[in-house]
Amino acid sequence: MKKSTLLISLTLLLLFKQGPLQAQSCGTRQLDPRVASFLKMIGNQDFTLEQLRKIPIEQLKFAGPPSIPYPSADVKRIKVTADSIPVLVFNPLHLKDLPIIINYHGGSFISPLLPGLEHSLWQEAKTYGAILFAVDYRVAPEHKFPAAVNDSYNAFKWIAEHGGELGGDTSRIVLMGNSAGANLATVVTHRAKKEGIINKIKLQVLNGLPIDCSPNNIESSVSYQENAKGYFQTKAACYFAIETYAPGEFNNPEVSPILNPDLKGLPPAVIINAEFDPLREDGILYAAKLRKSGVKVWDKCFPGQIHCLIGLPPNAEELREFEAMVISAMNESFYK
Repeated sequence: MKKSTLLISLTLLLLFKQGPLQAQSCGTRQLDPRVASFLKMIGNQDFTLEQLRKIPIEQLKFAGPPSIPYPSADVKRIKVTADSIPVLVFNPLHLKDLPIIINYHGGSFISPLLPGLEHSLWQEAKTYGAILFAVDYRVAPEHKFPAAVNDSYNAFKWIAEHGGELGGDTSRIVLMGNSAGANLATVVTHRAKKEGIINKIKLQVLNGLPIDCSPNNIESSVSYQENAKGYFQTKAACYFAIETYAPGEFNNPEVSPILNPDLKGLPPAVIINAEFDPLREDGILYAAKLRKSGVKVWDKCFPGQIHCLIGLPPNAEELREFEAMVISAMNESFYK
């Protein structure tokens, strides 16, 4: 077993999947050659659930990409709320009154905010002309559900109240998340709606969104069966994540937010899917349900790509298209 492969593979893994759905067309089942080369380069392997359970959790928790330097003056490291939630505040433009992006990282609810993710967060703040608050929520197995949800929501409330003190414009808040983080961003919007402060969120950006963790759905989703193994994110890793993070909680709407019966009044959403992602149908379903509820949605399924568009070079046209979608959505949502 190649431990390095497993470490890379589980960095952004999440567990959930989507309920029974008719298959959605996204491409021609041709894996992008650049992504295929990436998978070969990392020696991608599939592991069974039994194998994953035998790996020391510390090896999974701290798996991640290598760190890339960026200016230390562009980030502040703070702790917020009575729970001392660590938050990294990226402001590479060193300006005030910028839009606020609250970012929730991926990692199967197991990995914390790793140093290897910081450069990409710094770059996102530059790309979107924003101050980016990256929330280092508590993770499993030491802190099972609902610790990650509570930290994510409480950090959002603190930033919505105090973000202006750090240079942000609290009237222009975006929630952004990849994989596990996309789930948390979605759950935060639903809790904000229930508590009557949904107007504070102007946009949500969800990449590789897990929306339903029912084991029955994991076994019945078309995209889950098509992409169960071989494409970085695997069915076994998803099962491992759910039993580590929220065992027995798949019927809780704060674990499976698709179970919220009323989606009306939620903020507009950018939803990114990938053809070779087991979670593809999750994002497609959620986008459809949001639209049916009158919510503005920008979405795309990228053909030939894997979970969270991993494996593409930094200058890939697909990533530029994703960024352009977010910028367009920000402009429309802020000034509508």
